[in-house]
Formats: sequence, structure tokens, C-alpha cells
Amino acid sequence: MTTSTTPAGRTSRRRLLAAAPAVALPLAGLAALVATRPDGRFAVPVVVIGLLALGLPLLRLRSGRPDVERRAVGTSWAFAVIVWWVPASRLAPQVPGWAWTVAVLAGAVVAYGLGHVLAGPDAPHPSATGGAPAGAVRTPLAPGERYLWARSVLSRPTLVLAGVPFLAGVALLLAGGAAPLVVVLIAAAVVTTALTAVARVRVDDGGVHVRQALLGRPLAEAPLAEVRGARSEQLDPEHFRWNEYGVLRRTPSVLGYRARRAGEALVLDLTDDRRFVVTVPDAATAAGLVNAELDRRAGQGAAGAAPSC
Repeated sequence: MTTSTTPAGRTSRRRLLAAAPAVALPLAGLAALVATRPDGRFAVPVVVIGLLALGLPLLRLRSGRPDVERRAVGTSWAFAVIVWWVPASRLAPQVPGWAWTVAVLAGAVVAYGLGHVLAGPDAPHPSATGGAPAGAVRTPLAPGERYLWARSVLSRPTLVLAGVPFLAGVALLLAGGAAPLVVVLIAAAVVTTALTAVARVRVDDGGVHVRQALLGRPLAEAPLAEVRGARSEQLDPEHFRWNEYGVLRRTPSVLGYRARRAGEALVLDLTDDRRFVVTVPDAATAAGLVNAELDRRAGQGAAGAAPSC
């Protein structure tokens, strides 16, 4: 009960309320689907999508992860539009099927954005107040020196995961029972998952950033203001589930990006007691740069706070 009074608890509760109407809309859509009595070719995909619309937000909205909660609210609103595709098309049969497909996809995009807006801002995180811990590895930096460290990583398990919906889509096409919207959704899932398999890890004076290598979309970020210290360590696969690859979102205590089962990893201790983990080569150099920048900022803050003569 005490968690509901914290900023993070209030944020999660607000997002549950924001997703509630979008969870109710698929129920109405499924009821309308039953009332219109569609054939099985259309009914099965919509029922599956409706179950996803009801289950995904409820499973992920209390994850404790702000990025997951925002996506869950947006996804619930997008699914609420998609579920109504078949019932609405049967209520207005004079509209061509391709027009309904375009309208529903556009509406789902708008609804996803609406969900993000309704999710609201994240709860504030405490800021780091000092330099890196004593004994932490440091990469020497000259006063005023600028730096940029970057590496590319490939998550082969994520590519394998992208192949699962691809094979399902091929099977549906060969069977001749795939609705156009279902094919589009499967293709979107394949492309989105495959794009996250190749990431670019960047360390600069703003923190650590993991982005899609092709589109540059942020996958995971740790602003320097929320970092207490950095280190390089060997990743223990026993601390992760067998399918936890790519962007780490399953637990509220760990975030980041996992490309390999084990190996060298950059680990950041954050001010909200979470860890930011990225499997990347030459992690010791990256950790040293983060710690050196923390020291430099702490020194600048102390100099700025010193009284003038």
C-alpha cells in the first residue's frame, strides 16, 4: 500500500486509469463482432487481437518501468481501434475493404499517440550529487576535453525472435486465410523486432545511449544526472530469463540492452537503485569515461559552490 504514495506509484496508478477506457473498448468491439456474426476467417484474427488488447496492458502496466507503462497505455488504445475493424466494416459494407484497412491503421497510430499523451510524464528521478565511487575505474580526461565512445552490437537471439512472426505470416499467406490487416500487423512486428537487433551504444557527456543502428530511435538511455557510478563486469546469465534479449524491460530493477547470453557488460548504478546493463565490447573504457565525467561534474559543482574571495 505504501508504494501508491510514492511518485512512481502515483504514476502507475494514473496510467492504469488512462488505459481503462481503452481496455473497455475491445470488450464492446467483441460484443459487436458477435452481433454481426462474421465468418470464421475474420472472427478468429479479431478475437485474438481482442484478447491481446485486454491482456497486454494488464500484464505490463504495473511493471514499474516508465517506458513499458507508456507503451502499454499507447498499445491498449491502438488495439481498441484495431478490434473495431471487422465490426465497423460489417456495419458499413458500402466502404471498400482497403479503405477500412487504411483508416484503421491511421486510427491506430493516432490512438497510440493519444495513449502516450494520456500516460503523462514520468515520476522524477533523484539526481546524482557526487563523483564516482572510490576505487572505480576512470579514464583520464583533460580539463575541457570532449569525448565520444561508440560501439555497435548485434543481438542474434532477437533476430531469431523476429523470425517467429515472419514464419507465422508465411503460413497464413500459404493457407490463404490471412486478412490484409493481420498481414500488415505481422509485417510490422517482424520489422520492428528485427530493427532492434542491431544497436549503437554511445557514451558522451550526456550519459549512455542505446539506439537503433539504422533509424537512430532510442532503445534505452541512462542520463548522466541519474548515474552514481559505472563499472565493467562479466554478465551472469543466471540473473536473466532465457528469452531476455534486446531491450531489457521485464523487471523494474534492471534496464538496458542485452545482445549476448554472457560476456563483457557495462553496468551503471542509478540514483533510483536500478541498474543499467549493456553487453558491449570494451566496456571498461566506457565505464572509465562515465566515472571521469561524474568526477568532473562533481568538481565543477564544488567549485561553483565555493565562496568567492
